[in-house]
Amino acid sequence: MVTNDVFMKLVEVAEKMDCKVVFGGDKKISFNPNMTITVPLSTTLENAYALAHEIGHLIDYKNGELDHDSWLNDWSYRVTVEMSAWVHAYKLLNKLGIPTDGYHAHVEKKLSTYFQHHEVVV
Repeated sequence: MVTNDVFMKLVEVAEKMDCKVVFGGDKKISFNPNMTITVPLSTTLENAYALAHEIGHLIDYKNGELDHDSWLNDWSYRVTVEMSAWVHAYKLLNKLGIPTDGYHAHVEKKLSTYFQHHEVVV
C-alpha cells in the first residue's frame, strides 16, 4: 500500500499536464485523449504503477507521439506505445521515490494481455 499523499503526487503530475484525473471505483484504469485519466481511488502500489503508466501515455500524447486511432486499430503500434508508457512510468516512479520492487512483475503481467488480445478490450 502506498500512502494517499504519495498517490496524490502522481495525480498532481497529471493535473500539471492539464489532464483531469477521475476517480471511478469500478472503472478500468485508462487514458483518454480528451485529457482524462480514470483510476479507482484505491491507493495500492499496483494502482500507483497503473496510474504512472497512464501518465506515460499522457506524456506521449502531449509530445505528439501517441495517435489514439492507431492505438485502437494497429496492434503492433499499440504494443510499441504501451512499452513507451511503461518506460515513462518507471522513470516517473523513481523520480517521485515510489518503490519499484514489484514493478517488473507488474509490467510482465500486464504485457501478456497485449499478446492475448489483438483487439482493444474496453
